[in-house]
Amino acid sequence: MDMTKVLLVDDELVLLDLGCQILEKRFGFSVETVGSGEEALNKLSSERFDAVISDYAMPGMDGLELLRRIREEDAQIPFVLFTVKEREKVAVEALNSGANFYVQKEESPHIAFTELAHKVNTAVELVRAENNLVIQRDLAIASANSREIKEILAQCLKAAIKTSFMDAAAIYLMDDHDHLSLTAVDGFSPEYSDHIIQAHLIPLFFSLLRVSDTVFRDQKTIQEYSRTLFTSENIHSDVVISLTHHGKPIGLIHLASHENDQELPTPLQRSLHGIVVQIAGHISDCIAEDALRESERMVNTLITNLPGMVYKCLFDEERTMEFVSEGSLALTGYHPSDLVQNQNPTYTSLIHPDDRPRIIEVIQRAVNRHAQFKLTYRIFTSSMKFKWVMEQGVGVYDENEDLIGLEGFIIDITRQKVLDDQVKTSQNRLNMLFSNMNAGCAIFLDHDGDGRFILIEMNAAAEIMEGRKKETLLGKTFQEYFGLSIPKPLNDALSNLLTYGKPQNLPQIYLNTPSGKKWREVYLSQSHIGNESEIFLIYSDVTSRVRDEEQIIASLHEKELLLKEIHHRVKNNLQVISGILKLQAMRTTDPVTTEILQDCRNQVFSMASIHELLYSSHDIGNINIKGYVENLINHLKQEYEGANSSIQYITEIDSTIVLDIERCIPCGLILNELITNAVKYAFEPEGKGEIRVTFTHHDHMYRMEISDNGRGMPKEKKTSGTSLGTELVNRLVHQLKGEIRYPEGPGTTITIVFNDNQGSG
Repeated sequence: MDMTKVLLVDDELVLLDLGCQILEKRFGFSVETVGSGEEALNKLSSERFDAVISDYAMPGMDGLELLRRIREEDAQIPFVLFTVKEREKVAVEALNSGANFYVQKEESPHIAFTELAHKVNTAVELVRAENNLVIQRDLAIASANSREIKEILAQCLKAAIKTSFMDAAAIYLMDDHDHLSLTAVDGFSPEYSDHIIQAHLIPLFFSLLRVSDTVFRDQKTIQEYSRTLFTSENIHSDVVISLTHHGKPIGLIHLASHENDQELPTPLQRSLHGIVVQIAGHISDCIAEDALRESERMVNTLITNLPGMVYKCLFDEERTMEFVSEGSLALTGYHPSDLVQNQNPTYTSLIHPDDRPRIIEVIQRAVNRHAQFKLTYRIFTSSMKFKWVMEQGVGVYDENEDLIGLEGFIIDITRQKVLDDQVKTSQNRLNMLFSNMNAGCAIFLDHDGDGRFILIEMNAAAEIMEGRKKETLLGKTFQEYFGLSIPKPLNDALSNLLTYGKPQNLPQIYLNTPSGKKWREVYLSQSHIGNESEIFLIYSDVTSRVRDEEQIIASLHEKELLLKEIHHRVKNNLQVISGILKLQAMRTTDPVTTEILQDCRNQVFSMASIHELLYSSHDIGNINIKGYVENLINHLKQEYEGANSSIQYITEIDSTIVLDIERCIPCGLILNELITNAVKYAFEPEGKGEIRVTFTHHDHMYRMEISDNGRGMPKEKKTSGTSLGTELVNRLVHQLKGEIRYPEGPGTTITIVFNDNQGSG
């Protein structure tokens, strides 16, 4: 079953359960859930997952921090951020920090999780494809740089383990007598190579591969038929895959897992089969290269610097050989004595029947013109295997210009032909990829070096996006391809590409197309082939995405205006309350009641001021502390203008500090209470004094301090104060999850310290 294993991270248990049900039952995922970023990191350190889905807003470690921590250890695992619509900036930051996609939580969970599943599948498939290409590339490079079969086998084992995510691998190769033997091992214990285990495995592998080219076995099957692997090697599951090259079996590969007892998912099976084909090719190439090097060594020893078979023959029907070098043995399998004078067999009998007429015709034309001939054809060796050979020769004439024979050499070019076939196969694959890509692709060529790039090829997706057939566009210049007026950003990108040679990426440009105005994402790159230059244009239609983004921005703006209106109305309501309290204070003659009402008015003002700042601020979620505190102090000056008018207020506030409304309101109420107390009780009547307010941020801690140089607070009040004001301050500090301190010194100093992380204690 093609099952993608996903780690879902969210602190909301209801959403975790719902997401798990939808992703598993509807989309066939294997989902594991955790409630925090710390749990997710622990899971990832002990288990392998195909992708991670994380909420953004979580206590402790949020989704962005989790993403950064994951990217420090794993730069490839797909990561999808699952967040609310109001978190657009967070989504952009997540993409910049390495997230593959982000998905917004919709009102309908089924819609959101459908998009989420699509994004996860897309990211997982891309990562798997990239990993597979990297593994194949590394294997090809290692094979090209390796000179010995042992080195190539070791690289092949590593590639197979890396592709399958299994723990161990072994390669078995067949000899010329179809005997299978263990050749290379990686990840198994030394006992695996012992005769006892191999005597069981080799016949078993032969019988398995008679039924199928690939066999997957789970733990139950291994315990039943290969118990020794389970007990001695702790193998829970394994896979046996045949190694074939050009239809011929050359061996097999055995892969095993010490933990996983599930059959490999379909994508891994495809990747594994692809790498196994490449492994078989590299092993066969290496064996062929070893044979070729040995042949060349023999030829170089006998005939200076000439590979293959040197010959002299008559130009008759049988190509009667008068001389054949020792290279004939490696080339045909026959000793020179077997070929000279048509002893056994004739050389013509070795040539493939379909190639014989053409060979005679080519040689005849060459000798008639006294020219050299060169041709390729197939021969059968003594073991009835065919080879591709290249023959190059010339006619030999007597003094009367009569042909007396042919002289030349014949070399084996089978490997070259195979490589040519592989190149053709690779070219066909690239052509198929080019033709079937969803993105539009177009290739422009500069034949004459004059900067006029002409369209020479485009794929079907480009035809669909352009609304025109390729035949009507071929031969048009790059500028003509986009109509009469090429957009300036695209023209500038083309100029930069030609000037600096660096690829250009335009995330979105506006184009006039036959089907209307569209937004496109465009990528330009350049390559040079000899004196010619090519431009590769890859582009996609992102009109829907751009329109969706515009709708999102409009919606966010509308909600921002609504939230500002709410703050405005709250501020107005609080001002009404303040006015009512003022009227009540004017109606009473009791000084205690008047003081209580005044304190209430100040507290209401401290909250109303916050909503007023939010209403007039560009950032409707945070308040600049410096402006807020100065506004609060000015208000208190006006309220207590007649009392202690000689008091001087000093503020030392970090202008960069901003707080959200949840923490700004407690801070404002605390400041109001402590400054009011200092004005009322710290100084002698008509005495001069100083009140200092500081607010700083250092080492992830906020420090708010209110001090005066007055008569000071009694020690017993600091430790066991039970007044309403003291109780209010203590409760507000507790709400901030902070700590209140009373430093020793002249006057009174009260310090409140709290963490800059709202979720921290």
